[in-house]
Amino acid sequence: MAENRFQILYVDDEEHNLISFAATFRKEYKVYTATTGEEGLRMMRENDIKLVITDQRMPEMTGIQFLEKIIPARILDAFGTGYQRQAGDARSSSRVHRRP
Repeated sequence: MAENRFQILYVDDEEHNLISFAATFRKEYKVYTATTGEEGLRMMRENDIKLVITDQRMPEMTGIQFLEKIIPARILDAFGTGYQRQAGDARSSSRVHRRP
C-alpha cells in the first residue's frame, strides 16, 4: 500500500531533538530526520518532502546554507533573532512560516 502521509524533513545535528520530533509527529506525518545538511540533501532528492525544518548552527553546513540549496521548498522558519539578517535571502526566495 502506498504511503500518502505528508512528508517532513527535520535536519539537526543534535540527535535527541530529532528523536523527540519524530516520536511526536510520526503517527500523523512521514518524518525523515538527518544529522547533517548533506544527509538532508540526499533525503530531499530521494523523497517527496513537503516541509523542511532545520537547525541553524550545524557543523559543515549551516541551516541557511542548506535552505539555499533546496529552495523553493516550503520552509518552517526556526531562526532566532540573531539570524534575522542572514535569513533575508532565504525568505525572499521562498515562502517562510514563522514559528509562534
